[in-house]
Amino acid sequence: MRSVQRVPSPAFGVLGTVQALVGGEPVDVGQPRQRSVLAALLVDVNRVVPADELVDRVWGELPPPRARHALYSHLSRLRRAVAPAGAALVRRAGGYVLTADPSSVDLHLFRQLCARARTGDEALEAADGALALWRGRPFEGADTPWFAEVAARLDQERLAAELHRNDLLLCAGLHADRLADIVATATAHPLDERAACQVVLAWYRCGRQAEALAHCRATRERLAEELGADPGPELRELHRRVLVGDPPPVPGRPVPRQLPPAPPRFTGRAAELAALDRHGTALVVVAGTGGVGKTALALRWAHDHAGRFPDGQLYADLRGFDPTHAPVPPEAVLRGFLEALGVPAHNLPPGQEEAAALYRSLLADRRVLVLLDNAADAGQVVPLLPGGPPCLTLVTSRDRMTRLVAEQGADHLGLDVLTGPEAVALLAERLGRDRVDAEPRAVAELVEHSARLPLALSVVAARAAVNRGFPLRALADELRDEHIRLDALDAVLDVRAVFACSYRVLSPDAARLFRLLGDHPGADVDACAAASTAGVPVTRARALLAELSRRHLVDERVPHRYRSHDLLRAYAVELARAHEDPQDLVAARARLADHYLHTGYAAERRLAPHWPPITPPPPRDGVTARQVSGYDEAMSWFDAEHTAVLAVLDDAVRHGWHVHAWQLPWVLTSYLNRRGRWREKAAALRTALAAAQRLDDRDALAVTHHLLGRTASALGDRDAALDHLERALALHRAQGDRRGEAVVHFSLAAEHGQRGDPDRAAAHARRALAFHTDSGERTWQGFDLIALAWFAVGRGDHAAALAHCREASALTDDRDGLAHCAQITGCAHHGLGEHARAVTHHSRAVELFRLLGDRYREAWGLVLVGDAQRAAGRERSAREAWAQALELLERLGHQDCAAVRERLGQVPVATTAGEA
Repeated sequence: MRSVQRVPSPAFGVLGTVQALVGGEPVDVGQPRQRSVLAALLVDVNRVVPADELVDRVWGELPPPRARHALYSHLSRLRRAVAPAGAALVRRAGGYVLTADPSSVDLHLFRQLCARARTGDEALEAADGALALWRGRPFEGADTPWFAEVAARLDQERLAAELHRNDLLLCAGLHADRLADIVATATAHPLDERAACQVVLAWYRCGRQAEALAHCRATRERLAEELGADPGPELRELHRRVLVGDPPPVPGRPVPRQLPPAPPRFTGRAAELAALDRHGTALVVVAGTGGVGKTALALRWAHDHAGRFPDGQLYADLRGFDPTHAPVPPEAVLRGFLEALGVPAHNLPPGQEEAAALYRSLLADRRVLVLLDNAADAGQVVPLLPGGPPCLTLVTSRDRMTRLVAEQGADHLGLDVLTGPEAVALLAERLGRDRVDAEPRAVAELVEHSARLPLALSVVAARAAVNRGFPLRALADELRDEHIRLDALDAVLDVRAVFACSYRVLSPDAARLFRLLGDHPGADVDACAAASTAGVPVTRARALLAELSRRHLVDERVPHRYRSHDLLRAYAVELARAHEDPQDLVAARARLADHYLHTGYAAERRLAPHWPPITPPPPRDGVTARQVSGYDEAMSWFDAEHTAVLAVLDDAVRHGWHVHAWQLPWVLTSYLNRRGRWREKAAALRTALAAAQRLDDRDALAVTHHLLGRTASALGDRDAALDHLERALALHRAQGDRRGEAVVHFSLAAEHGQRGDPDRAAAHARRALAFHTDSGERTWQGFDLIALAWFAVGRGDHAAALAHCREASALTDDRDGLAHCAQITGCAHHGLGEHARAVTHHSRAVELFRLLGDRYREAWGLVLVGDAQRAAGRERSAREAWAQALELLERLGHQDCAAVRERLGQVPVATTAGEA
């Protein structure tokens, strides 16, 4: 009898009580809530977990008011506790990360061993080792919804591991030696039919037919009583075989074994293999782009589970995307399958329908796996489907096969590129761990340049294996240039041909869109941008994108946004240069620039409708500008597209589109300001200034100097701010643009306020107010009064500040204006010693700035909340507000971090611990 593999105790454990070990001995990781914090980080070891998410994980949906402060205390203590166990707890932009070797955490070691159990030579030992890590219920004692959900998923993973281990035992003939393990799984999961089949088979093979039949009967009764269901086809078939003594196959009836060899080296894909294990139908589709490893995954799973199909395995390469052959007709495949099932050639039916009927009849009472590889479409597959259980059909294709899902109820597994760790593991498997570990940066670049595509990574590994003396850095440098990347990969294997198989079956319009999208500057694209690029209506673009998505030449990873991996984009660019007129390519980029200018303009109008508008040039024919319906949609659009807009700005400069070059930065300014991205804003506006100068457009110069002045002010560059604003004022005055003058006066007021000159600041604000009152612009009147209120606070005239704010709030319903109004009202109450009121108004301002997505002002609002809390004697609450502000400011890289750290240093944690 084989013994359970003993795995060294990991340093950290969550598969039971949460623990940390040093030298095999437990160390103190604190009280239950602190252990929960540790567990929440261990689940995502080496990944950043935001503080808010940690609070949700550890305290649930309704955390106590001081949960964040408690979190910081727990993290501080855990930092010291985990260090002896070989881990480090560090703060990163966006949250906290526990860095450690994943194999030092029992959860991740369990998953590693499970993956090895599916692919390694010592599969059973690995499976036993994985299950030996479990010490009880995961996260014992943690009772929040998040822990309950993760624990439930882990219980399913444990069951899948046990079932796989039991299959390995049965395949190895260890049913007698390990009968107790097989029975234990079935006892713990009395409604799981796979576990029931395993224990029935084990008892029968042990010569205990009565116990096997009794378990079949008990399972059937239990299913009927608790679920109102009958046993599935696999258990019914096994029961029949046990009753008749499991007779050998009918004499003369062959058992086909057509599977090609399993992939000799198979890395990763544990989640996908587990998904195949959980299939709920007799038809499963594995779909993905060329080179993503669909066939390898299917063959690996098929070989691992061949024992579940004692009546044989049928295989056919349907050549749906073969560059040199047409797809194989279903009738030809049926003839081959029928011959493999024992039908003499002279008895084969003459037509496809008759052959399919005979094929289904022959498989009706057999348990056969049918693997249909590289299918072109559902039409090629449907004639090859058995009648249903107990057979299983596994289909691989570059087509999404939605028809099989809709009409046949197929399970669908979309296969993506490898994860980063899986890609590195693939290279390590092929090249050796030492060689990969010796050049981690080069390996990271090889993974990136290969787009984490298994085919491309295999090519890279082959080149490195053949040239053992080559440093991996040399290969990484060779692949860095996207223009020769495909050439470098094609030196070993024709990667272009793999992509061409999908490309050549496209309709002409879809092929053209694929070519044009290769050079799109963004990470992904929506239908309106794609329509503008191709110069087609958006409804047509959606249909073409659906065709590309069906062939996995683009992926819709986020609803209504489409992207391709880098190698496909490089292939598309090559095709465009070979097949498109250069002038047509420039025209496509020009339409895209128009799309981003006009959609960006519409979005900016939702963010700051009070700001004086500009006049974009009319869009070219074929341009589709997206309709933006509100503030939140505008911010979401900019979140998704601002990097593409900046890239199109570079295009505009390169092609001499000077109007776009100054107007594209204009449409970005409100968004970049709200997100605190002032350096990006300043760089874009410098480009805009150069374009305005080339145009000698005085209005454009005035607007751009004004925006540069406001940006320099935000960055703390006082001299540059004043210089740009004064230039803008002079230009507007020379153009007779009184509205432009008034808005610049408002900005000059803010700048002089920053300089500590409230009197001069108020003078500029009054000039702005006089114009806006005459012109009836109520929103701007509100902003001018808010500015006067702020300067009154600076002079200590808090009553006047409150009066200005009341007047301003009556004039505007603008969320931005109301947020500033609430903030200055809070400052005035603070100055009057009314600290509770100050906290209320500052908290309202923080809420409004958060809704606006204005991260800097949200952060500074939290600073003011903390100041008011401290003045009220609530130092613990002050620290909590300042800590939140510091976290936001650190993400922005803002100079105000120093001022907030100084505040935190003035109120040590020890002085706040007893606050009620």
